[in-house]
Amino acid sequence: MIIRKSPAKINLFLNIIEKRDDGYHNIETYFQFINLYDEIHINSISGNVIEFSSNNKSLSASGNLCVKAAEILKDYIKPKNSLNASIKLIKNIPIGAGLGGGSSNAATILLGLNDLWQCNLKKSELISLGKELGSDVPVFINGFSAFGFDTGISLVQHSIEKKFFLVIYPRIHVSSKIMYSKYKIKDCIKHINLDNMHHNIGYNSFEELLCFEHPEIKELLNLLRKNGNGSISGSGSCLFSIFDNEESARNMSKFIPNKYQTYIVHSLNRI
Repeated sequence: MIIRKSPAKINLFLNIIEKRDDGYHNIETYFQFINLYDEIHINSISGNVIEFSSNNKSLSASGNLCVKAAEILKDYIKPKNSLNASIKLIKNIPIGAGLGGGSSNAATILLGLNDLWQCNLKKSELISLGKELGSDVPVFINGFSAFGFDTGISLVQHSIEKKFFLVIYPRIHVSSKIMYSKYKIKDCIKHINLDNMHHNIGYNSFEELLCFEHPEIKELLNLLRKNGNGSISGSGSCLFSIFDNEESARNMSKFIPNKYQTYIVHSLNRI
């Protein structure tokens, strides 16, 4: 059995450029890993099915990205003998929160089973499999914080100086798929790249839509900005503030109502 940590990410900015002919969207974003982790226990077992369990009772094997990742890898290597796995997911990263928990879990399964099953696949092969599971999966397989473009699968490795974050989960589940389906491309499009990213940290194309649909997010965003800075990660629902030190992050957390879940974390340039 192997035990792997599965980290979260935040999007320091998310700029939606256009809708593609294939239904996906071209974006510009920065994937910043943070030290908030799920934990995954993976064991190679006999049998005909991938077994899955979790401390989060809302999660099941049906439609789960961990199971899909194991099945897609198994189908790719086409083992001569029976090859299966038992997966136990200890969930700490909020679900439907814009922190990439599901994508991170899928990437961790691909990397872990590649070792456990001794597949000896190259990282490029795992990334190709990861793309089939979701646009955020490749960055977790690559293992470095990065500027992402196209659908988020084209990556340029980049590092920023260590920062601390107050992450707030407003206990709202947001579906990325639904958010992208509702988003209307604006007439005036800005472009964000590594040269101008520091002037655009905190920009999120979904902000207006999220604040319209969820007054709690708008209220929290106003509170954070009144006392410093505030942004939304990915398609929501988590918000974050950026600080140079942990003490400042903890001081800001005192302003957040107790009904919301808060995390004090720091940036990771590699995982």
